[in-house]
Amino acid sequence: MLDVLHFLFEEDSRFATAEEAESVSAGRTALYRDLYNVDYKYKIKSQGKKQGNSGEFSYSDPDEVKPYIPPTEFDPDSFNPFGQVLDAPIG
Repeated sequence: MLDVLHFLFEEDSRFATAEEAESVSAGRTALYRDLYNVDYKYKIKSQGKKQGNSGEFSYSDPDEVKPYIPPTEFDPDSFNPFGQVLDAPIG
Protein backbone atom coordinates (compact mmCIF):
# COMPACT_ATOMS: atom_id res chain seq x y z
CA MET A 1 0.00 0.00 0.00
CA LEU A 2 2.80 2.41 0.84
CA ASP A 3 4.44 1.77 -2.55
CA VAL A 4 1.20 2.74 -4.28
CA LEU A 5 0.94 5.95 -2.26
CA HIS A 6 4.59 6.74 -2.95
CA PHE A 7 4.02 6.27 -6.70
CA LEU A 8 1.00 8.57 -6.64
CA PHE A 9 2.93 11.27 -4.77
CA GLU A 10 5.78 11.15 -7.29
CA GLU A 11 3.51 12.22 -10.18
CA ASP A 12 3.76 15.94 -9.40
CA SER A 13 4.77 16.96 -12.91
CA ARG A 14 1.68 15.66 -14.69
CA PHE A 15 -0.64 18.58 -13.94
CA ALA A 16 -2.15 20.43 -16.87
CA THR A 17 -3.83 23.24 -14.92
CA ALA A 18 -3.53 24.98 -11.57
CA GLU A 19 -6.99 23.75 -10.64
CA GLU A 20 -5.90 20.13 -11.14
CA ALA A 21 -2.84 20.68 -8.94
CA GLU A 22 -5.01 22.24 -6.22
CA SER A 23 -7.45 19.32 -6.43
CA VAL A 24 -4.71 16.71 -6.03
CA SER A 25 -3.19 18.70 -3.17
CA ALA A 26 -6.57 18.80 -1.42
CA GLY A 27 -6.83 15.01 -1.76
CA ARG A 28 -3.38 14.53 -0.31
CA THR A 29 -4.20 16.90 2.54
CA ALA A 30 -7.33 14.89 3.38
CA LEU A 31 -5.43 11.60 3.12
CA TYR A 32 -2.71 12.73 5.50
CA ARG A 33 -5.27 14.19 7.90
CA ASP A 34 -7.51 11.08 7.95
CA LEU A 35 -4.92 8.30 7.55
CA TYR A 36 -1.91 9.63 9.46
CA ASN A 37 -3.49 12.31 11.70
CA VAL A 38 -0.84 14.86 10.65
CA ASP A 39 -0.84 17.97 8.48
CA TYR A 40 0.38 17.62 4.89
CA LYS A 41 3.32 20.05 4.80
CA TYR A 42 3.52 20.47 1.01
CA LYS A 43 -0.05 21.45 0.18
CA ILE A 44 -0.72 24.04 -2.47
CA LYS A 45 -2.35 27.16 -1.15
CA SER A 46 -5.40 28.07 -3.21
CA GLN A 47 -5.28 31.40 -5.00
CA GLY A 48 -8.95 31.92 -4.31
CA LYS A 49 -11.31 33.20 -6.98
CA LYS A 50 -9.41 34.24 -10.08
CA GLN A 51 -10.37 36.73 -12.74
CA GLY A 52 -10.16 34.11 -15.51
CA ASN A 53 -13.57 33.28 -17.02
CA SER A 54 -15.64 34.74 -14.21
CA GLY A 55 -16.64 37.80 -16.22
CA GLU A 56 -15.39 40.15 -13.51
CA PHE A 57 -12.93 42.23 -15.50
CA SER A 58 -11.55 45.54 -14.37
CA TYR A 59 -11.56 47.79 -17.40
CA SER A 60 -9.46 50.91 -17.53
CA ASP A 61 -11.01 54.27 -18.27
CA PRO A 62 -12.06 54.18 -21.97
CA ASP A 63 -11.25 57.89 -22.36
CA GLU A 64 -7.70 57.45 -21.05
CA VAL A 65 -5.08 58.09 -23.71
CA LYS A 66 -1.93 56.05 -23.29
CA PRO A 67 1.36 57.75 -24.10
CA TYR A 68 3.23 56.90 -27.31
CA ILE A 69 6.32 54.76 -26.82
CA PRO A 70 8.64 54.97 -29.82
CA PRO A 71 10.07 51.73 -31.20
CA THR A 72 13.56 50.69 -30.18
CA GLU A 73 16.28 51.66 -32.62
CA PHE A 74 17.87 48.52 -34.09
CA ASP A 75 21.14 48.24 -36.03
CA PRO A 76 21.92 44.55 -36.75
CA ASP A 77 25.50 45.35 -37.89
CA SER A 78 26.42 47.11 -34.68
CA PHE A 79 28.27 45.50 -31.74
CA ASN A 80 25.44 46.76 -29.53
CA PRO A 81 22.41 46.34 -31.88
CA PHE A 82 19.79 47.77 -29.51
CA GLY A 83 21.74 50.85 -28.49
CA GLN A 84 21.68 51.71 -24.79
CA VAL A 85 18.46 49.77 -24.09
CA LEU A 86 20.31 46.46 -23.53
CA ASP A 87 23.84 45.67 -22.43
CA ALA A 88 26.39 44.46 -24.96
CA PRO A 89 26.69 40.69 -25.41
CA ILE A 90 29.10 38.90 -23.11
CA GLY A 91 31.99 37.75 -25.23
